[in-house]
Amino acid sequence: MEISELTLKLILLLIPGSIACILYERLTIHKQWNSFKFITNAILFGSISYVLAQLVFNICRIDTSFDTFWDNLPTKEIPYQVIIKASIVSIFVGLIATGLDHYKLINRFGKWIKLTNKYGDENLYSYFLNAKDVDEVYVRDVENNLTYHGLVNSYSENDDIKEILLVDVVVYDYTTSEELYLLDKIYLSRSKENLIIELPYKN
Repeated sequence: MEISELTLKLILLLIPGSIACILYERLTIHKQWNSFKFITNAILFGSISYVLAQLVFNICRIDTSFDTFWDNLPTKEIPYQVIIKASIVSIFVGLIATGLDHYKLINRFGKWIKLTNKYGDENLYSYFLNAKDVDEVYVRDVENNLTYHGLVNSYSENDDIKEILLVDVVVYDYTTSEELYLLDKIYLSRSKENLIIELPYKN
C-alpha cells in the first residue's frame, strides 16, 4: 500500500506529540487511552511542542527554519529540521505535563479559586496510596480473617480487583490480632469489597 507524501508528512508531524504522549502515559496514573484519545492528545502536545520550539529557537536566534513552517503546513514539503527540534522540546513538554498531573497543580489552583473539589483523574485507591504520608499500612483481609502489616512497595487496580505488594510484613489474626508469622514480601489480589487499608496512628 502506497503512502502519499501528504500522509507521510502528517505522520512525521505527529512524532513530537506522540513522544510527549508516551512519556505522559507511562509516568502518570490514569485509565488506558483509546486510539482516539491518544491521537487527540498527540495533536495537543504536538502543537504545544511546535509553538514552544519556535519560541525557544527564535529567541536564541539559532535558525529561521520556523519562519515558513506554519505557511507550508498545507504543502507536501516535509520540514525535517523543525520536526527534530520540536521532538526534542516535546520531551520536556511530556515531563512538565507529568509534573502538573503528579502534583495536581491544576486541581490545586482550581480548589484555591473555589472552582472545583476534584482531586485528580486517577481513582481514589491510587490517590490514597500515592499520598506522601502513606508507606506503612494495615491491610485487612476480612474474608480470610487476616491482617497484614507492612510497607507499600507497589499497587494497581482495575474494574474487578485491587492489587498491592507489601514488604517487611507481619501477619496477624484479624479477629484476635494475634501475631501469626513474618514475611519478606506478599502480593495480595482481592476483590474491591474484601480489602480494607488502614494507616497506623502517627503522633
